[in-house]
Amino acid sequence: MKNNPTGSPQLGAALALVDLLKEHPELAVASWSIDSVTGSLHGFVHDESSGAVEVYAEVLGAEVVKGLPYAFEGRTVYPYRLSTVWRDVRVSMAATVPLTALMGRAA
Repeated sequence: MKNNPTGSPQLGAALALVDLLKEHPELAVASWSIDSVTGSLHGFVHDESSGAVEVYAEVLGAEVVKGLPYAFEGRTVYPYRLSTVWRDVRVSMAATVPLTALMGRAA
């Protein structure tokens, strides 16, 4: 389904986001922004587990890329990112997952 009925890149991304959240209420809470020029949608997942990002990746048909660890506020964290096109809108997401959340499971 094409989500850009008026030619406004922001409207297309906003409609895609509404569709995503309505169709998948199981998704973790995220902060969202829309680029005013390109109409791309950017999300940051606030759940401190890699599983939340993986659910978004499955729904969006994307692959999660795990970055190199770094220190943040006294703990080791890993950045997780995904990028894809969903409903004609470029979507990128990120999350920061503490090492302690990854311990005991395959990261």
